[in-house]
Amino acid sequence: MDFLTDPFLIDRSRFDGPVLVTGAGGCIGAWTVAILARSGVEVIAFDLSEARTRPALVMGDAAAEALTWESGDITDKARLEQICTRHGIRAIIHLAGLQVPFCKADPAAGARVNVEGTINVLETARNAGMKRLAYASSVAAHGMPPGGPMLATLYGAYKLANEYTAKVYWLDWGVPSVGIRPNVVYGVARDQGMTSGFSVALAHTALGTPFAIPFSGAISWLYAGEAAAAFIAAVSSERGEAEVFDLNGSCMSVEDGIGILDAIAPDHRITVTGSPLALPADLSDAPIRGHVGAYPSIPPEEGIRATLKAFRTLAGEGRLPAPR
Repeated sequence: MDFLTDPFLIDRSRFDGPVLVTGAGGCIGAWTVAILARSGVEVIAFDLSEARTRPALVMGDAAAEALTWESGDITDKARLEQICTRHGIRAIIHLAGLQVPFCKADPAAGARVNVEGTINVLETARNAGMKRLAYASSVAAHGMPPGGPMLATLYGAYKLANEYTAKVYWLDWGVPSVGIRPNVVYGVARDQGMTSGFSVALAHTALGTPFAIPFSGAISWLYAGEAAAAFIAAVSSERGEAEVFDLNGSCMSVEDGIGILDAIAPDHRITVTGSPLALPADLSDAPIRGHVGAYPSIPPEEGIRATLKAFRTLAGEGRLPAPR
């Protein structure tokens, strides 16, 4: 599966020590640890779960098992600091969090994980004097304050709180950070969340089963590897200030995505239902690229082809999890 990470490998000399990736068991986390490991960068994976299912989809079972993996709760600051001290962590890519449906189902847990967890990361960076910290905000922050044209969610409220918190950490204690707001992510390992429909559809295509994508219209197409590459670029040098950037990828309709799928898998059984998402679809990536430097840009046709190829390979090996 090296073809997935080949476009994103980075010069290991850009890092001055180990990188901690929180939420390593998630989609962007899986891609991040896979790219760093293949690039020869010392990476420590941190997740609530011991399961390496998603990293294994991207990098293979053996490589995923070879990762240095620490399990723990991001709300446990003592555990986080102990891991960072023991491994001599020099940079953190903070991706741990609960997504929109989980925050709505349990608002208190969502606040603990998304807000308190991010404060723990900022405190850890502060105490260690780290100058390389990137954290995942979300395009959902554009839904705040409620009442505008964009979807308002507790998840978005928590993410906006994190952005302001990071700014105060810079103003009060000089802790630099890069907050990144990923838009709709697609690709291998994107199997949950309200916007995962096209990725799930590609898994169904690999298995020859039908699926209806539950939204239509224009969306952002942010390939999972491109998202991971942006986070990696953000910690590949020391930073100042506490900046926040949108991360959009390309803008294209779901229907155009089906047109690409028609050309590469004409026997697919995918349909589109539902209304357009109440999310911005065409945000600019120029500001983040200007701040963190160059990282690969993957057009939707290339990303869709690579994802379907990977899913077909995984299906042939009996390693593709049953899609929802």
